[in-house]
Amino acid sequence: MTGSPEGLFASAVTQYARYRPGYPAREVDRLADLVGLDRSSTVIDIGCGTGQLTIPLAERAGTVIAVDPLAEMLEAGRARAVAQGLTNIRWLQGDSGAIESLVPLGAHLATFAASFHWTDREEVLRSLDRMLGPGAHVVTINDDLDVAAEPDWVPAVGRLRDEFLGTDHTVGTDPWRKSPVSHRQIIEASPFAKVQSLHWEWERRLTVDEAVGLQFTYSYSTPAVFGPRAAEFASRARAAILALHPDGTVIEPFRVEVLVASRP
Repeated sequence: MTGSPEGLFASAVTQYARYRPGYPAREVDRLADLVGLDRSSTVIDIGCGTGQLTIPLAERAGTVIAVDPLAEMLEAGRARAVAQGLTNIRWLQGDSGAIESLVPLGAHLATFAASFHWTDREEVLRSLDRMLGPGAHVVTINDDLDVAAEPDWVPAVGRLRDEFLGTDHTVGTDPWRKSPVSHRQIIEASPFAKVQSLHWEWERRLTVDEAVGLQFTYSYSTPAVFGPRAAEFASRARAAILALHPDGTVIEPFRVEVLVASRP
C-alpha cells in the first residue's frame, strides 16, 4: 500500500487515539524550559495526529495550533482536549506544504512528533523560517530505539506481520520513512542550523489487547493494509504475545531523539 500519509492512516484513527503513546510529562517540562515556553507562547504542532504532543504542549503554552491532513485525526484530538478541559488549541486541517496559508506569523515554536519524515523537510524549514518569530525553535521527535533493545514480543509480532503482509510490506512507506540524509543533516543545512540533541527514555506497561491494538497504528500495518484479514491478524498476534507472556501484560520501551533547533 502506497500513498500519502493521510491515505495510510485513514483507517487507523480510532486505534491511533487509543493506543499511540504520549510523552513523559517530566521530559515535556524540560523541553518547555529549554525553549522558554510559557503562557505567552504560540506553538505549531505539525502532523499532530490525535494530539499526543499537542495536548501536553497546550498545558504549558498560551496557544497551540494543531495541524494534520486528516479531519478524523483532528476530531479525535479535539475530543481528547475537550475531555481534559483544554480550550487553547486550534485544530486545522492541512499538510506541511500549506502551513504558510494556515498559520499566522510569529509563533515561538514548531514541533514535529514522529511526523517530520512525512514532510518535504527542506521546504517546510524554509517556510518556518519565514513564519516563526525571533528566537523561535523547531523541535523534531523521532524513535531511536535499537533493535537489540526490543522486548521479545515485538519481533514475534513482526514475524507474524511478515507472514500476513510479506517481508517487503514497508515498501509503500519507505520513501517517507527512510532517507539517506538524516533529519539532523537537513536541519543543520537550514536556517535553523543551531541544533541540540536530547534523548528521552521511558517505558510503559501494556495489556495484550493494547499491544495488539498498537500494531494497527503503524503506517505499514493499519487496518486497511490488512483488509479482511485484520481480525485474523489480531487474534493470532494476541496468541503469540500470550505464549510469551501468559499474564497478559508486556513492557514497551522507548528511546527517542529530540532535536531542538534554532537560528544561529
